[in-house]
Amino acid sequence: MNNAKKIETWFDLIRILVAVLVAYVIALIILALISDQPLYVISQFIAGPFSSFRRFGNILSTMIPIIFTGVCMCFVYAINKFNLVGEGAVNLGGCLSACVAIALSDKVPAPVLLIIVLVVGALAGAAASLVPALADQLFHADVCVVSLMMNYILLYLTNYILKYQIKDPGSSITASFKWTAGLKLPNIIPKTSVHAGLVIALLCVIFAAVLFYKMSFGFRMRIVGLNPVFAKYIGIPVVSTIILAQVVGGMFAGIGGTVQILGMFSSYQWTSLTGYGFDGLMIAVLARKNPALVPLSAFLIAYIRTGADIVSRTTDIPPEFVSIIQGIIIVLVAAEMFLSGIKRKMIFNSAKKALAEKGGKE
Repeated sequence: MNNAKKIETWFDLIRILVAVLVAYVIALIILALISDQPLYVISQFIAGPFSSFRRFGNILSTMIPIIFTGVCMCFVYAINKFNLVGEGAVNLGGCLSACVAIALSDKVPAPVLLIIVLVVGALAGAAASLVPALADQLFHADVCVVSLMMNYILLYLTNYILKYQIKDPGSSITASFKWTAGLKLPNIIPKTSVHAGLVIALLCVIFAAVLFYKMSFGFRMRIVGLNPVFAKYIGIPVVSTIILAQVVGGMFAGIGGTVQILGMFSSYQWTSLTGYGFDGLMIAVLARKNPALVPLSAFLIAYIRTGADIVSRTTDIPPEFVSIIQGIIIVLVAAEMFLSGIKRKMIFNSAKKALAEKGGKE
């Protein structure tokens, strides 16, 4: 059983890498067909993100927010409830954290204020995800539809707060008052936009992985996702587990919104949906709902997008072609039959070998 588990774990990782490789081959063929400079475009797309320290920093900074939402969606994906409110949770977490940061900037030391705003972001994300979760369990509403509507409700709410409560009238753009400079997350790699939020994101990944695989709540959550009828039969509180998993996931998305505004801005400026929440779904699918694989999945997506951005700025290829690559990767990773024959053969051979060794000892 342990060998089978190890094979499945490693196979999921290999499957992701093979899916990315296949998508890259297809994308490179497309680039070669539509570009006047195919070799240059391909070289820029593959090697461009690593051609300078600044570009590599762009990969890491792009990873930060989608790590949080990827972890969020791992919790939602684990219980098979497609609550997509992570998008709105990012906005709400960022907005309410900004309100608290502005109100307490001159009253609370920056290190203490940082903890406070992170907690506010977590609570905001939890509240955002709780509404669709309750609507699903209490009123049997479609959680996907409710959460999508919630995203726009939360967007309009945060826009109202920004424009009528915290907007700086002296700013040339739609932005809030600034918070204390000491609250901004410092850059951890010089001459890049990579900030300390990356460290916070990785700590959240470690915590989520421990919660998933080393604590009873993670076990209950995974059992409910696999078979809620069996989970109820063995005494697991199915309804409360489903709701709590979504709430915990929303907390990570809310923290992600807080970290992103503190790392990249000195005031709150979001007037539209960021897209980070929808990216989180893609990250969770790539990671096979395993939080430990979220950083790798986020790195791959960030690398692809950085390469696409470089190509769009230096060649005749539009940036939209990155959607082709992402779509192919998602289809291959989500397809249960992709390379499944190889996995079954590996597990069978491992079991056959274990039985042979056991028979030999006897």
